[in-house]
Amino acid sequence: MPSYVAQAIERFGHTDPTPSDSPHKHVPPQHGAKVQTTTLDTSPPLDAIASTRIREIVGVFLCYARTIDNTMLVPLGTIALQQASATEATAHACINLLNYATTHPKGIIKYFASDMVLYNHTDASYLPEANACS
Repeated sequence: MPSYVAQAIERFGHTDPTPSDSPHKHVPPQHGAKVQTTTLDTSPPLDAIASTRIREIVGVFLCYARTIDNTMLVPLGTIALQQASATEATAHACINLLNYATTHPKGIIKYFASDMVLYNHTDASYLPEANACS
């Protein structure tokens, strides 16, 4: 998948990217607060064409994120939750994701052998009792 990101960026017409080292906007924690509150999205909703574009971005980059660059999974999950009722904030999150993908287009996964031994124990019975529910 060496040119996957470049083709996706070209497909979505992201011509003027801003370098980004984070795939999503950082929300600093509120230290000392018992409850971490979030802000409500009050930005205006998007039209059907822009909403469809957001769905396409999620679909295209979800394949890449699952196979190569798993750092994109968190923002893609957040965008996917918002895509049914997409707003301008969702569109900005997509732009930030595209900026990140443009900045880091060649993700690599390397696997190395190790001496680790994995042991597994499982209980083979599943719902052994009558009328049992999971």
